[in-house]
Amino acid sequence: MPVVLLLRCLAVIVSMLWLGGCAVNPATGDHDFVLMTEDDEISMGRKYNQKIRNQYPIYEDQKLQQYVQEIGQRVARNSHRSALSYQFTVIDTPDINAFALPGGFIYVHRGLMAYLNSEAELAAVLAHEVGHVTARHSVRQHSMAMTSNVLSQIVAAYAGGSAGNLSNIAGTALVRGYGRDHELEADGFGAEYLANSGYNPQAMIEVVEVLKNQETFAQLQAKESGQKVASYHGLFSTHPSNDQRLQEVVGRVPPRSDGRVGREDYLKMIDGMAFGNSAAQGIVDGRHFLHKSMDLKVTFPEGWKLQNQPDQLVAIAPEEKAFLLIQLGEIKNGYTPVQYLREMVGNSTMRQGQEIKAKGYSGYSAIVDPRGKALHRVAVIYYQGKVFELIGSAKKEREFDGFDQLMQSTIASFRKLPKSDYDKADGLHLRRVKVRKGDNYARLAKRSPISQYAEQQLRLINDQYPTGQPSPGEWVKLVY
Repeated sequence: MPVVLLLRCLAVIVSMLWLGGCAVNPATGDHDFVLMTEDDEISMGRKYNQKIRNQYPIYEDQKLQQYVQEIGQRVARNSHRSALSYQFTVIDTPDINAFALPGGFIYVHRGLMAYLNSEAELAAVLAHEVGHVTARHSVRQHSMAMTSNVLSQIVAAYAGGSAGNLSNIAGTALVRGYGRDHELEADGFGAEYLANSGYNPQAMIEVVEVLKNQETFAQLQAKESGQKVASYHGLFSTHPSNDQRLQEVVGRVPPRSDGRVGREDYLKMIDGMAFGNSAAQGIVDGRHFLHKSMDLKVTFPEGWKLQNQPDQLVAIAPEEKAFLLIQLGEIKNGYTPVQYLREMVGNSTMRQGQEIKAKGYSGYSAIVDPRGKALHRVAVIYYQGKVFELIGSAKKEREFDGFDQLMQSTIASFRKLPKSDYDKADGLHLRRVKVRKGDNYARLAKRSPISQYAEQQLRLINDQYPTGQPSPGEWVKLVY
């Protein structure tokens, strides 16, 4: 097909899609391109909401959950889509993040709440997420992605693979190009909802300052360790607090001198909240993983970095030359460990299989050759009524044997949690403390159990980074 004719066809298709999917945005009043009704949006949100709840643990503090729900509902009632049935939930992870699903399902990670210092700042985070929902950002992106996919298939059909690839690239750029504008739009609507709910809209700027300070600190840490920094939304923290566009969208909402702050109430609500990994999700203590409710301790090779994720624990060797992950498996009644492992690896070849027998648990371990792919060390351990699956591999096959010995030592380290580790397995917690005369962060850091950068982290969670100091009589957050 000639290029000119192809372009004309594409123009007609785009016009048909646009006219068929045009709807008035409930927040902006503009006509947006969307390919689903509000009922479809809510249905999609419910589906993703169930997946989120299956993937992420919910923080087990009903008073805190109710508090967040009340603040969120207050903001949502003063939004452009107040009729939606919003749900606000705290996720039990140390991640500094929050996100919104279509239809009003909003999540805030416990880790982000540790860095906020007032009810107004919490309301700002929730208002920002409500702004994404009211402006139907996820729906608009979903519709653009669907259109891009349709166009790429048409171009590929008529012009071959290379043109199809170009269309995919263009479509991806189009969708991603909404990112910054969507974040700013959510900031603007969030500021409006804050003011309507009795808070000063400038709390939106305060939250961005908190996030920027945390990101700056995280970048310093990452530079030392060679890791990448994951920021809130990957976008919300990209504009500094003095960014002109951010100041403009928030500045359109008149400030409220009588706006509620709620600092003391907020600090009371998060008093005792887990900091970092929680006991419910297991604690990383150097090279050890401690889990109190599972009554378990596992020790990893020296120098390996442990990442405690919601659904698995991952240990990574220096320079990322190898990895070993542990995850809970499905209980299969009547299966022996070797039978479980054979089903787990499918048609792959197993060799050097060996039984695992120790006090309190049993299992089976083997090297698995998945036919042409990298060799794996795979093990199954039955312990305390649970099934643990362990999967490890090396980046280079010639180095597999050396790393395999280390993996086997980790598998052999499974044991009952010693009573001497019970306190460590409880993890760290935030405590609300009144500053005494003579206290400063250097002195407070010396009494803190935070193992690295204690002084900087205490400043960060109290929004006094990088050089601020507490005042006598002031309530601050410490870590115990």
